[in-house]
Amino acid sequence: MAKSKIFCGVVAGLSLIFSSFCFAVAEDGEASGALNSGGYKNYPEGEKTSISLFLGKPDRIPMDALLVDLLDAINFISKYNIPNFLPNVQFVPSEVVEAYACGKPCKALAVYRAGEGVYINEEMNPETNVFARSVLLHELVHFVQDVNRELASVRDCERWYRREQEAYAIQKRFLEMVGSQIRVAYSAGDACPGE
Repeated sequence: MAKSKIFCGVVAGLSLIFSSFCFAVAEDGEASGALNSGGYKNYPEGEKTSISLFLGKPDRIPMDALLVDLLDAINFISKYNIPNFLPNVQFVPSEVVEAYACGKPCKALAVYRAGEGVYINEEMNPETNVFARSVLLHELVHFVQDVNRELASVRDCERWYRREQEAYAIQKRFLEMVGSQIRVAYSAGDACPGE
């Protein structure tokens, strides 16, 4: 088995969402396929569903109903079992989100913290804003990953990267399904959180 080096970086979607990632490169220069593949290869494509009919409209959806709807969307798009309980969601100042997500000022809009729930910038309004819904959905993916113990036995940096990769893929698919023109994407940086 070839030795690998781990490289980490920072990701941002549309200069709005902050995150970081890691990937492995074998000493022979080949990227490790196991680290670069997420669990989102077989998501449905091209289907019109109730997701696009109501989650893609700016009509107000009360937060308790929205959380259930977004978890249903995650269930439709992904392989995950959805728990029968909801995470705590708190709207907080951007400085709180940034401190939890980055430990310093950054462009984070929301963050999931295991055992605590989702912290989302108080300026976001997922009840009426489709992109804000996608940000909340992204964090709910992390909640569902935790409940399902996704990649629990994988090293921290690799687990973090693969979970982010999957959350962005599900968020991107959600935005496509609801007819949004906004897309999320990665850009490289220099650090992996906690390592």
